[in-house]
Amino acid sequence: MTDKLYITNRTNQPMQATITDNYTGNNVITCELHPGANELYVKDLHEGVYMIHLEDANHEVFYEQKLIKE
Repeated sequence: MTDKLYITNRTNQPMQATITDNYTGNNVITCELHPGANELYVKDLHEGVYMIHLEDANHEVFYEQKLIKE
């Protein structure tokens, strides 16, 4: 993983992205994704394993992926 994540919201509604520390379960980054291209800055995350969750406007998770920060 680099210092930025690029996520494209292909809907006409905002979504929410949450990055969770896989070890502690704590949310470390939460942000709104506007329609179109979005950048998430993850430079300040410590080395480790994280999960990213994307939620739709109804707060339902529709995508999850493991992230590894080296």
